Amino acid sequence: METNRQTVILFRTKNTNYTYDTLNDYLFDSEAGNILEAVEFDGFTKFPLSATDIIDEADRYLYEEGYIDEDDYYTGCVTPEEIEVLQKVLDLIAKYHNNGNLLINGRTVHTPIAIFPEDIDYFNSNKELSNRLKEWLREVRKISQNP
Repeated sequence: METNRQTVILFRTKNTNYTYDTLNDYLFDSEAGNILEAVEFDGFTKFPLSATDIIDEADRYLYEEGYIDEDDYYTGCVTPEEIEVLQKVLDLIAKYHNNGNLLINGRTVHTPIAIFPEDIDYFNSNKELSNRLKEWLREVRKISQNP
C-alpha cells in the first residue's frame, strides 16, 4: 500500500467501488479510457451503530443504570416499521456525511486521471508506470502532504 507518513493513498476506478492498494494493481486490471481516482485519507470513519444496535444499547444502558426493570424494554416496544425508518435515517447520515467512509480531517482529496492505451501497453511491457503516471502520482503525494 502506498504510504506517506500517516497518509494512505488508495486507487479506485470512477465507475466502481472496488479499491486498489497500489497503482500497479489497478493497471493489471485496467481498460483504456477508464478514469482512475487517487483518494488519500488518514482514517476510516463509519457511523458506529445500526438501528437495532442503537435500540439494544439503549436497553442495556437504561437497565444497567436502574431506569427500567427489564433489559429489553425498547426491543419489545419498537415496531419493525419504526426500526426500518430509523435505519433509513442512519443510512442517509452515513451516505451524506461520511463521504463514502473516506475522510481526511473532514475532507477527501480526489485527483482523477484518464488511463490511456499507451499507459497500459507501457506498463505491460516494462512493468513500471509511464512517465505521465509517475508525474501524476508525485502530484497526488504532494497534495496529500499539504492538507
